[in-house]
Amino acid sequence: MIAGLAFLILGFPNDPTATRHASDAVPLIDQMRPVSRISRDGFTLQYWTQVPCETQVEIRRGDLPRVAYGHKPDGTATIKKGNPLKTSWHRIELHDLEPGKRYFYRLWDPGAVPTATETAWGAGEGWRREFAVSTQAQKGWKTIVRIPVKVLLMPNVVNVESAYVDPEVPAPPPAKLTKEEIDKIKSEYAVSARELWVSSGMRLWIDYQIVVDDRLQRWGPEPAMAQDTYKGLPVCRSYPGKDFEAPGGGTWTFVDMKDPMRVVTTPFVEERPYSGQIEQAFPRKWNQRTKKWDFYNSGGGTFGVDGFPQGIPGRSQFLGGGDTAWLATHEFHHDLESHGEFSLSNREDDRIVFDHPTPRRRVIHSDGSVEEVTWTTNGRHGEHWDLIAYWDRLITDAQWLRMYFGYTETVRDADEDGFPDDDPRLPLDEKRFGTLKNKKQTDGHTGDLAKAMLSNWIPGPLQSTWIKPPFQSVRPDPATPDADGDGLLDVDDPYPLFPNAPFISVLSPKIDGDPEEWKNVPEAGSFSRGGIRFVFKQAHDEFGYYGLYEVHGPWSRIDGTFDGEGEGVYSGKGVLGFQTLSNATAPGAASPAGPLVETRPSFGGAPGLKIGAKRTADDGMTIEFRLPNRGEGPWYWTRGGQEIGVAINVWDRENRGYSLWEPYHLFYARMLEPYGREELPSNPPPRLVVGPGVQVIKPGDASLKLEGGWRVEDGAWRHTGDESPLYLANLKVTDFDLAAIVEAKSDVILGGFTKANKLNAAEGYIGFVGGYSNTVTRLRIFGNERGDSNLVMTPGRHEVQLTRRGGELWLLVDGKPAVYATDPNPKAVLDRLGLLGGYGGDQKVYEIRIKV
Repeated sequence: MIAGLAFLILGFPNDPTATRHASDAVPLIDQMRPVSRISRDGFTLQYWTQVPCETQVEIRRGDLPRVAYGHKPDGTATIKKGNPLKTSWHRIELHDLEPGKRYFYRLWDPGAVPTATETAWGAGEGWRREFAVSTQAQKGWKTIVRIPVKVLLMPNVVNVESAYVDPEVPAPPPAKLTKEEIDKIKSEYAVSARELWVSSGMRLWIDYQIVVDDRLQRWGPEPAMAQDTYKGLPVCRSYPGKDFEAPGGGTWTFVDMKDPMRVVTTPFVEERPYSGQIEQAFPRKWNQRTKKWDFYNSGGGTFGVDGFPQGIPGRSQFLGGGDTAWLATHEFHHDLESHGEFSLSNREDDRIVFDHPTPRRRVIHSDGSVEEVTWTTNGRHGEHWDLIAYWDRLITDAQWLRMYFGYTETVRDADEDGFPDDDPRLPLDEKRFGTLKNKKQTDGHTGDLAKAMLSNWIPGPLQSTWIKPPFQSVRPDPATPDADGDGLLDVDDPYPLFPNAPFISVLSPKIDGDPEEWKNVPEAGSFSRGGIRFVFKQAHDEFGYYGLYEVHGPWSRIDGTFDGEGEGVYSGKGVLGFQTLSNATAPGAASPAGPLVETRPSFGGAPGLKIGAKRTADDGMTIEFRLPNRGEGPWYWTRGGQEIGVAINVWDRENRGYSLWEPYHLFYARMLEPYGREELPSNPPPRLVVGPGVQVIKPGDASLKLEGGWRVEDGAWRHTGDESPLYLANLKVTDFDLAAIVEAKSDVILGGFTKANKLNAAEGYIGFVGGYSNTVTRLRIFGNERGDSNLVMTPGRHEVQLTRRGGELWLLVDGKPAVYATDPNPKAVLDRLGLLGGYGGDQKVYEIRIKV
């Protein structure tokens, strides 16, 4: 969470001409933004002024912003003049600059009156506020931006009060965190820095500078009975005055890197100002039930860099019981969003995207209030890590080099492939990755930087650092042109890290947990980690989307998220999700009395979900599910071509999480087209027979309305002439069974109609047998035909039944299922049920049965 101004965002909409993830071998282009070109010896500015004026830019080479607290601007400012004519649209090319250096600039705009914020950031005397650009490096080098971040760890913090829950037997003091445990925390920050580094195309180095205050400290008041180790402990600087202060659990101070144990609560001057800091305390509370010390868990809190001119850096704070790598990334990214606000032009296409996603919208409420999200923060991405990776990779190289904060550096890049060669300070370089520093394409096909960026470098699903399994993202093989071995070169492969084809097979399985019918369907993904073996398969037909989980080992929960519209999991469109929880507690245990699994909704839930499970002989479990095409669910498609994005995490009994594919990254697969008639589902409704709740109507019954060519003749309703209805009116039904004993040459048509529908075969819910001159049998739902059968009318009497129940539609002929479809609107209320005659069918109806 962020608690201050830090709502920035990136290059959206996407400009395909802009340079992303490149080296410094050629100039960087970004034609739709204020800095449209950056080269080794200059850059180009384009801008609009309030009133026509001369084109003038104040420029100085330096390291420190003019607003750095306690400092005067370094370097000498000069005025560069462009077009002497007065104009409102300006473009100026600045040349003869030094490679790999930062230049601060202000634009001449004398007609604009700066706001208070703009004044605080350097505007005045006709000049706009100050911005910055870093030039490209000399040949064989690359310009990057290093943002140093102060990180204070306080690993040994104790809730002393909790130790005296039983005053007679105080809890034993916790052991201090070991060097290995502190190194584990430091490695979490390294994971964070590497993800941000790679996602920026290796332009932005978040340099976490970690100091440790390993003193034993107190969280909360000291009880009167405290003694020995517990007595006289200094209070932790992050303690907020109560046990927990949302969102990050504690409070903020100012960290002095020269004396980190000194608690500072007011701004101070630093020789090299920092624009970001993180405070992470690790308070522990005694658990009287388990007799253990438990770490406090928390979210995070962040203030942006708004107060930088007043000596206040961006500040993040969180506690130590959660996922440190994620909290560091998420919370500092909020600070980075604020860095973007004051570095870029702070408009929708020139920002660093706020990492709490929501789609663009404008809603006018009934009370007259208006809810707006004018800048979208939703894209084609998954949760958490994946959304940061997605948006940061859309930022252009020129935008990264416009960072106003941190420090500009150049790093060796001998082959000019954009991937630094050998610099152990950096989060990743060619030496550690395994690519060659003198060859741009180590594998012979894919650029080395692009190769590294095939992975999102995400460690795993969100979980406590203290139980987290090893790193889970795939590390690409730098020397192999086909990293996943599927026969496709990485440059051509839509999923170069996974050998699974991104297609959804055509299949109509029974939802009973039996995997036999899936044996010819290829895997969509699989893993074997932490004692869990997991396989996922997917299929579809006209009736639904199907999934199969095969899972072995100590699993407890499977989280499945499904994007049915391809717009990302936060789009609010067609996003479904559900958790599958195991009711089988241990391998070898007897099956539970109830179902093997239960489900819980997530995201948009899973309306219309059907699920079945079976134990396997080797103590595993197979789980099948179906999400409907139309019917109760929001998804709809015809034949094939629809994309479904899937993210799956599997959790063990210790709450450790394992991802299928890369963590949170959606695997989008496309539905293949069917051939031939599809199999019907295995759960048709029963034949409607005379019995309780069934209304039987015979010729002459006054409750039935006859129109047009219908008449009673020889014990039957008989039809001649044009289309006309035989129906029961004044109903109010959703689910129903409608059956008729009929004889006809063709076109036996049963239907149900809403109040808005006309009584004809093009409207409402229609089932017809022997249509189109007695050649085909289908359902027609609000004019759209579904299903297909080669049944036709034959001489003699037949029983035709139309059933609408539970989001499904069935057409039965002589008690046997003929056609099936999902109901596009199961809540639609019908007011008429009946038959239609016509089309030369010479229909005779001997009996009608209805159950509602």
